[in-house]
Amino acid sequence: MNDSTKTLMKMKKAGKLVRLAQRKNGPKSYKRGQGALLRALADHDGATQRELVVALGLNRAMLKDVVRKAKRNGYVTIEDAGEKKLYAVKLTDEGRKLAKKHENAQDKTAEAILSCLSAEEREQLDALNEKIIVSLKGAGIDGKKKGHKMRRKSKKHCRRH
Repeated sequence: MNDSTKTLMKMKKAGKLVRLAQRKNGPKSYKRGQGALLRALADHDGATQRELVVALGLNRAMLKDVVRKAKRNGYVTIEDAGEKKLYAVKLTDEGRKLAKKHENAQDKTAEAILSCLSAEEREQLDALNEKIIVSLKGAGIDGKKKGHKMRRKSKKHCRRH
């Protein structure tokens, strides 16, 4: 096993431990996708569908599903944004409380994970992570999810013709 493979395996293990620490410290009531939505709205309440698609890296159908579930759970309200087929999503008081609770849990998790590093080491880690992110984006790996339904439809369409 070469050094690059060892480093990649350590990064994967670190990522898994970070997710476990977040799960341990975070609110248990988050459903898939709703946490990211609430975090985005905590910073930009009343964002439109278009803004949320860009911020979350979801396609419109996936966003619609996440927003519908968050509304059903009482975390958000949906309001007309004035333009045809455009709506604004706003946090309810319950959604705002949950977003704040999650933010506090994330701060606690970050401090627990990074407490073993000095300020200089944290800066180095940030710089290295940024360098990796820029490199991956330059290689066309942007981390945006593609809709499963869209891929399935296009495959079916290709098979027919």
